[in-house]
Amino acid sequence: MRSLCSIGYAAALTCSLVLASPAAVALIDLSAPGPHKAGWTRVTVSRTGGGSFSAYLFYPALIAGENTPFDASAAPCPGISFGHGFLQPVTRYRSTLEHLSTWGYLAIASESEGGLFPSHSRFASDMRDCLTWLSQQNANPSSILYRAVNTNAYGMSGHSMGGGCSILATAVDPRVKALANLAAAETNPSAIAQMPNVSVPVSLIAGSQDGIVPVASNGQRMYDAGGPPRLLPVITGGWHCGFEDVSSFGCDSGSLPRAEQLRITRRLLTSFFNLYLKREATLWRNVWGPEAAGDPQVVTQFDPGIRLTPLFQTKSAPAGRTVAYDVLLENRGRGPLTFTVEVEGYVWPKPLVLQLRKTLALGESAPLRVFVTIPPTGPSSDTIVLSVRSTMEGLTRGYAILTTVRE
Repeated sequence: MRSLCSIGYAAALTCSLVLASPAAVALIDLSAPGPHKAGWTRVTVSRTGGGSFSAYLFYPALIAGENTPFDASAAPCPGISFGHGFLQPVTRYRSTLEHLSTWGYLAIASESEGGLFPSHSRFASDMRDCLTWLSQQNANPSSILYRAVNTNAYGMSGHSMGGGCSILATAVDPRVKALANLAAAETNPSAIAQMPNVSVPVSLIAGSQDGIVPVASNGQRMYDAGGPPRLLPVITGGWHCGFEDVSSFGCDSGSLPRAEQLRITRRLLTSFFNLYLKREATLWRNVWGPEAAGDPQVVTQFDPGIRLTPLFQTKSAPAGRTVAYDVLLENRGRGPLTFTVEVEGYVWPKPLVLQLRKTLALGESAPLRVFVTIPPTGPSSDTIVLSVRSTMEGLTRGYAILTTVRE
């Protein structure tokens, strides 16, 4: 399902109405630094099959800087393995990796495969070895990360070549619970071909003016080849090297200032990883909700695997009447869906939801009926967000917007 704001002028007007409605809330801005300081150090990671490579580790610290004390209050910390772009040093992504560390993440970025002829398959393996290193540190009593790593909350990320390799790594590593990358590039072996094997939530963040890894031939094809839950957020005016702190020779340019692109990138990454790795369920609207669909800076394609139609309904009636809305729920995911229904944003008495089914097979649909009673006093209208989420995962949601007006 495409973002309403990506369909055209009329749909963009609709999104504006959603944002202005009482049901809508402002996007929670996670682009600012989190509660911790950013520390960093270089570590040596053992490679599968023998040998080793160096990596940067960014971690929540008590004091910002190199080799500063770890902030144990952040534990247990989710871990994110990040892959650099072709010929790009890890230091070009420092602001983004430090940002993640301030929010309590252990972001580890391999320095391997930085030459003219990198092996994409080996780089993907190295990115997986970085997660293994985190697990080893968690079990090592002499490590500052002893019992400080949430080994059940690993993510993958990366930019350009590293973004493509993050797909290769995720496709074969069951430890990875979420994948969010930046301007992911096609690789050899093919990242596009591996997308059907990625079963975790995916966010393929890209820039609309990317002159090096165009969305149409990379991110869009990856999105099309994958399955839900999947997102393709395209930053308007974003460019390939705008995901880095500085540009190198041969970089492109775009209309969006670098600082603004990085700010949006930090917000998108942190929202997504906080939802899926920290399981902060209240952030679903940042990632899947009407606020994300109405984001004026990002045009997103959404596929949560849960579809509610129609997306918008508006009805009116006199005070004291009860208005009924019929919504069709469809399971477009990967398997059977056992679900729960919730309503948010109401200012009138809580709506009543009638559902006849609790589980849907893949491809099955079921009706939902929502009853809204119009009070004699208070606001003249009420807009609610009706959302459905899987009870198995509990984080990804589909939604519909229902507006009732008192005549």
